[in-house]
Amino acid sequence: MIIKKLQTGVLGVNTYFLINEKTKTAVIIDGGEHYEIINNYAKELGIEIKAELLTHAHFDHAGNAKLFQDNGVKIYAPDKDYEKLVLGDTLSKDFGLNFQTFTPNYKVYDGDMLQIEGFDIKVIATAGHTDGSVCYLVDNALFTGDTLFNLSIGRTDFPTGSFEDMKCSLKKLFSLSKNYIVYPGHGEESTLNFERENNPYSRFI
Repeated sequence: MIIKKLQTGVLGVNTYFLINEKTKTAVIIDGGEHYEIINNYAKELGIEIKAELLTHAHFDHAGNAKLFQDNGVKIYAPDKDYEKLVLGDTLSKDFGLNFQTFTPNYKVYDGDMLQIEGFDIKVIATAGHTDGSVCYLVDNALFTGDTLFNLSIGRTDFPTGSFEDMKCSLKKLFSLSKNYIVYPGHGEESTLNFERENNPYSRFI
């Protein structure tokens, strides 16, 4: 598996490309904004995007999902954030932006094991930033969306956010047995061991 990252949008969201070298296909995590930039990057890499996994419903992470879906990409969304995407409860209006509502192809649930384009992907529910936020575990990579950042965590003051839920989710992630590489929704990569020992929010769990 090759992992590539592209940062887009007004809030600098990280879009991750999980690339299958044999098939030249990819699964993206949080397709972000600026569809043409992401699509052109995929062309530069010589890959075809087949699926998009969303960590939560906020517009900076899901803004391109309708366009991707219209072009044949299958969209996977957390079960508790699914309706937000259908109704447009994505924070876009708070930033004066439009959001193309859509119905994701699939709902994902805590503990699901997805098999997509040759990847085995585990879904880990991590409510806190939103009540439906999830992380995705693939091999030694943990894609944490807006749950866990390098030396920080996602905001919990948005609709359906909860600091109490976030503390439970952090405890859940920090209890994982391995030192996974952490790929957050914003900012730079980290490792789970580093965050266990140095993240200031680890003292709350």
